Amino acid sequence: MKSKIWLTGWSILIAAILGIIGAMVYKVDPYFHYHKPYIDEYFYSLDLNNQRSQNDGISKHFDYDALITGTSMTENFKTSQFDDIFGVNSIKVSYSGGSYKEINDNLIRAFASNDDLKTIVRGLDMNMFFDVASRMRLDLGVYPTYLYDNNPFNDVEYLFNRDVIFNRVYTMASARYNVNFKPGITSFDDYRWQYSCVFGRNTVCPNGITYNGLGPEAHLSEEEKDIIFENIFQNVTSLANAHPDVNFYYFFTPYSIAWWKDLAASGTIYKQIEAEQYIIELILACDNIYLFSFNNRTDITTDLNHYKDNAHYGDWINSLMLRWMHDGKYLLTTDNYKDYLAKEFDFYTSYDYNQINNQQDYENDLYAAALLNEEFTGKPPLKMLETDQKSQLLNASIVEDPQDGSVELHCRGSLNRESGSEQPVSTYLLNDGYVGAKFVIDDVDDYHYLVFYGKKVSDHGQPSVYVYNEQNQVVGTLTANYHDLDNEWHQYVIDLTKANSKKTIIFNGGYLDHTGSEDSTYLFKDITLY
Repeated sequence: MKSKIWLTGWSILIAAILGIIGAMVYKVDPYFHYHKPYIDEYFYSLDLNNQRSQNDGISKHFDYDALITGTSMTENFKTSQFDDIFGVNSIKVSYSGGSYKEINDNLIRAFASNDDLKTIVRGLDMNMFFDVASRMRLDLGVYPTYLYDNNPFNDVEYLFNRDVIFNRVYTMASARYNVNFKPGITSFDDYRWQYSCVFGRNTVCPNGITYNGLGPEAHLSEEEKDIIFENIFQNVTSLANAHPDVNFYYFFTPYSIAWWKDLAASGTIYKQIEAEQYIIELILACDNIYLFSFNNRTDITTDLNHYKDNAHYGDWINSLMLRWMHDGKYLLTTDNYKDYLAKEFDFYTSYDYNQINNQQDYENDLYAAALLNEEFTGKPPLKMLETDQKSQLLNASIVEDPQDGSVELHCRGSLNRESGSEQPVSTYLLNDGYVGAKFVIDDVDDYHYLVFYGKKVSDHGQPSVYVYNEQNQVVGTLTANYHDLDNEWHQYVIDLTKANSKKTIIFNGGYLDHTGSEDSTYLFKDITLY
């Protein structure tokens, strides 16, 4: 009798513990399966490696009237730009490597949860043109179907999931007791892969390219046309036909010249463009699909400084695509699509792919973004030393190089800051002095990148560049230690995309305290706001 009571007591205790755990998972709900995030209580991290667990909850419970979706080719979109350009309130639910079916299925679920959804931006990956309509990615681990169906019983896989309990709910709940804790959620702008990547020819094709001409011609078969028709009808056009009051902005993902080289060398480029034509014709039958292709922006597709591999482009290309789609640039229509295809075919079948080996790889990846910013914002670059832009010089002079005529900022000396001072360098430069120049820029909203070149000349010369907003908060910075510098010119870029107010910019070329030599010299040139 006692053993039965003992077992009953343990059963009640275990049930109570499980109930508490399930209740905590339900309340915190890191995957938004049951409700909106409590962003005034917890901090929710959006995680690209976990997007298939979080995206459905985002679609079901967030407030929005517009949506960005697609594969990893859409992960670098910034919803803030989408909102500003299109006048919408958007979310981003990308599915890395997702098939046309997976993405379309999730759009169907989004429509079922949100009657306000009126605008969709979606990428159509060109390397998936020949997929069967039912294809799903089966190599990404176990798909969390329990989060997608309407069966409440299999939610035990979520409520009592070890990873969810310990790595998410417990972590999120305990973080609230940290002194500097701030509740919230990862922004959709930061929910992207951009940060950890390197771009350019040396990354995309480090061993160079060898191209011996077009391979044997391979053309589209009737069987392949049937496969394409079923895929496009089921996973692209049927949804648009079911929602005639919604605007669908679809685009072919603009892969790099390295991707096109493989098609040309194998001869499958003929089949690829024939498939593209057939898909265009199927999609153009839908009046509410606006289909775009940027493949004939060959200044971009041939420049590997925009790519981290043969397909994935930097976020500045995503920004431009939003602007182009809103403005109707590169829109395919029944009147122009054949001309577009002819130009595409002529270019990529006649291009000398071996010239890629001679392409310059920018020292700083963001320089490629800076060069395109004028097209995005309409704002021409501002040369800060060559214009009438006012500067306040301290222990520095502006000199014209007699050899090439370039205008240089010559910085000589070191700061008077105490060695080991607890005062931040940024505060000292702003309030006490610098070795270089200070600029105050009033009209800065459309300048997104600060580009300059620097060179150490002697001793302890080194760059310390700080950008401040109107509240004197640092919104961009770059420093380099003289130990790590040679005596050559180097290119630097500071990202200012999150700084949208009046800016103060200080270029300091002196060592950071009084222990540096008075003869320390550092030069800046080509200081440009893009």
